Amino acid sequence: MNRRAFLKTAAAVTVGGAAGGFWSSFIEPRWLDTTYTQVPMVNLPLKFRGFRIALLTDIHLGPFVTESWVENTVTLINSMRIDLVVLGGDFVIHSASYIEPCMRILAGLTPPSCAVLGNHDHWEDAELTEKLLHDLAGSEVLRNRGTWITRGDASIRIWGVGDLWEDEQLLDGCRPERYNGPVILITHNPDFAEEIPEGTADLVLAGHTHGGQVVLPIIGAPILPSYYGQKYRSGTVWNGKTMVYVSRGIGVGSPPVRLNCRPELAVLELCSAN
Repeated sequence: MNRRAFLKTAAAVTVGGAAGGFWSSFIEPRWLDTTYTQVPMVNLPLKFRGFRIALLTDIHLGPFVTESWVENTVTLINSMRIDLVVLGGDFVIHSASYIEPCMRILAGLTPPSCAVLGNHDHWEDAELTEKLLHDLAGSEVLRNRGTWITRGDASIRIWGVGDLWEDEQLLDGCRPERYNGPVILITHNPDFAEEIPEGTADLVLAGHTHGGQVVLPIIGAPILPSYYGQKYRSGTVWNGKTMVYVSRGIGVGSPPVRLNCRPELAVLELCSAN
């Protein structure tokens, strides 16, 4: 390669690298992808057909995620037909000082919500996060406990577990005796889906992996916080008869970049599998 060709190649690589860096740092992390997925469920009550859940997870309010970004996401959810918001954990990053501002924003959600905690919530302040989720954001915190969503005389079961890395996970009472309706289980870390006994839950909702943040052709995400390789990177995964949905989340960790992996607000609609 002569000098002129070398300089042209070097210039092209430099410009391409700069453009890629700008895109992954400033464009894609602020380009929200709203996804829609139908969830077939056996014995789904007629009154819950078309029930819509927004999975909002991995907000990571902090140095790299602004309050306006979270506010805009809340506004988007409020503009849609959403019956329940599931908050999947990791609300802030780097400092507990972001917890209260985050909860004040989430208090603006108009649909009812329930929540679990993630590993970052434990690393910052789990007790404060849980308290303000309830007191300020008005969300029901499901930390190894469940709740019922009712429509008239019909109901579905929602259960949340503690974070896989930093807490315990209890399933006693998740599916009550003589109940054969749908059970939705919320876990921050999708790896927990591997530990759920067959028949415990029909749908598992999770986040944590951020989709890898950077996804490359052929190899997928070079860095993924999961023991199961690319399996729980994002989207729908079937474990036997249990459907697992992993959201890419709306925030970023470190480094604060996304490439081929847009932030995601997941909307899931229940439908009958009978």
